Amino acid sequence: MWESGGGLTSGGSATIITGRNGEKRRPIYIPRGGHLACGNHALIGVDDGFYIVTASVRRGSRDTASVVRIVSTSVKDIDGEKWEAKADVEEVNTFSRGEWDHPLDEKFASAVEAAFRKASSYHCRSVYYIDTSPREEMSEVDKKKRQEEMARQDAKREAKRKAKAKREAREKADAEAVSKAAKEAGLGARIEAVNARLSTLGRQTVKLGEVSFGYGWQSQLYTEDNVARIERQVEQAEREAAEKERKRQVREEFQPQFESFQSRVEALDLTIEFTEESARLSNYQSFLYTDEGLVRFGEELERLEAEAIETRRQADAQVAYNKAKAKAEADGLPQNIEIWKRTGGRTNAGNGWVIDQDGQDRDPTSIWNSNPRRLQRYGEGYMVWEQILHGEVVLQWSKGSSSALHKFSVIYLPEEGLTEAQLERIRGIQDDLDAEWEGTRGMASGKPSPSVGDGWGIVN
Repeated sequence: MWESGGGLTSGGSATIITGRNGEKRRPIYIPRGGHLACGNHALIGVDDGFYIVTASVRRGSRDTASVVRIVSTSVKDIDGEKWEAKADVEEVNTFSRGEWDHPLDEKFASAVEAAFRKASSYHCRSVYYIDTSPREEMSEVDKKKRQEEMARQDAKREAKRKAKAKREAREKADAEAVSKAAKEAGLGARIEAVNARLSTLGRQTVKLGEVSFGYGWQSQLYTEDNVARIERQVEQAEREAAEKERKRQVREEFQPQFESFQSRVEALDLTIEFTEESARLSNYQSFLYTDEGLVRFGEELERLEAEAIETRRQADAQVAYNKAKAKAEADGLPQNIEIWKRTGGRTNAGNGWVIDQDGQDRDPTSIWNSNPRRLQRYGEGYMVWEQILHGEVVLQWSKGSSSALHKFSVIYLPEEGLTEAQLERIRGIQDDLDAEWEGTRGMASGKPSPSVGDGWGIVN
C-alpha cells in the first residue's frame, strides 16, 4: 500500500502504514519524479496485523481520523502475468468532532500525529512515517533460501505462462476453424454484399481473408455479431448519404429563392451565407431551407429595413432638431422647462405637453426624480425640455386630489399664434382629462371632481 496524501487550500487528507506495533516500516520504493503533490510517496509491503492510519483536516483543524487493522491478506497469481491481491480489515479507532470513540492506544500516537501533519502539509511531496535505519546484512544462508524461493516462484509463473499461451493458441485455432466454416456457410457472401454497398457509397471496402476480414484498422473473425455490426455501420452510412443528398436537393430548391433578396440584403450592408441546412445572414441569424424559413427571412428583412429607415429618420430628426434648437436659442426662446408628471394616481397629479405646429407632442429631453424607484416603477418625475423651438406651445396641468380643481397653465405661447392642428390637439387633451376624471370623488370629502371647464382657455 502507499503512504499518500497532503493538504490543499481548505483542507487535506493522508494515509500512513504501520507495522503490528504501530512502528514505521521500510519502504519498497520511493518515487522521485512525476506527480508527487498530494500523491503517492512511499510504497510499503503489508501483512496480517499491520495497521492503516488515515486522517483529514479542514480549515486548519483536525477533522476526522481512523485506525484500521489488516486482519488477513491474500495474493493470487492468476496466469503468471495478472495478479489479484486482497486484504480484509477491521476498524480499531475513529476520531471525529474532536475526540476518539475510545482511548487511543499509545503505540499509534506517533503514526496518528504524522498522518495529521501530512494532511496539513500543503501540496505534500515528502514521506512522513517510514523506517530509514540501515539494513542488516543478509546471511549467506538467507540469501540462498531467498534465491531458491525466487527460482521456485519464477518456475511456477513460467509454467502458468506456458499453459496460458498453449490454451490461447488452441482457442485461437478453434476460433479460426469456426470462423472459416462460418465464412463458407454464408457470412463471406454477406461481406461481399456489404462491399458492393460500400463501393456505391464510395467508401473503403472490407478486406476478406481466409479466416478473418479487415475493416479499417480492425481484423475480425467471421461471426454473426461481427458481420451484423459491419452491416449496421453500412446501413448508417447509407442513411447519412441519403440525408446528405436530401439536404443537397432542398438547398438547390431554396437557395435561388433566398438569393432573390440579395440586393435588399446588400442595401442593409449585410451578406448571405449558405450552409448545408440554412441561409445565414451576416448578423448571425439562420433560416432553414423551408417555406417557413423563407417567409421568416422576408419578414426579418422587412424588420431590418424598417429599423434602418427609423434610424435614418432619427438621425435626420436630430439634425433638424439641432438646427431648430440653435435658431431658437439665438432668438432667446425659453430653455430648461420643467413640468411635474404623475398620471398613475389621484393625488398630486400632473402632466405637461410641448406641441409642435403639426399637432405632434414632442418628448422631453429627460425626466428625473430624487426617488429613482418611483421614476423606474411609475414613470413619475420632472420632465425637462432643454429648449423650446419656434412654433411650439407649452402647456401644464395639475390636480391636487380627486375633488380639487383642475389647474391649467400656458407656459409658452408662440408669437405667431397656434395652428389648427395644435388647437385640435389641445381640444383632445382637454376632452381626455374631462373623461378621465368624470365621476371620481374625493376619498375624504366625497365631493365629485369638478369639470375641466374651458381648460387653458385657448379653444372653444
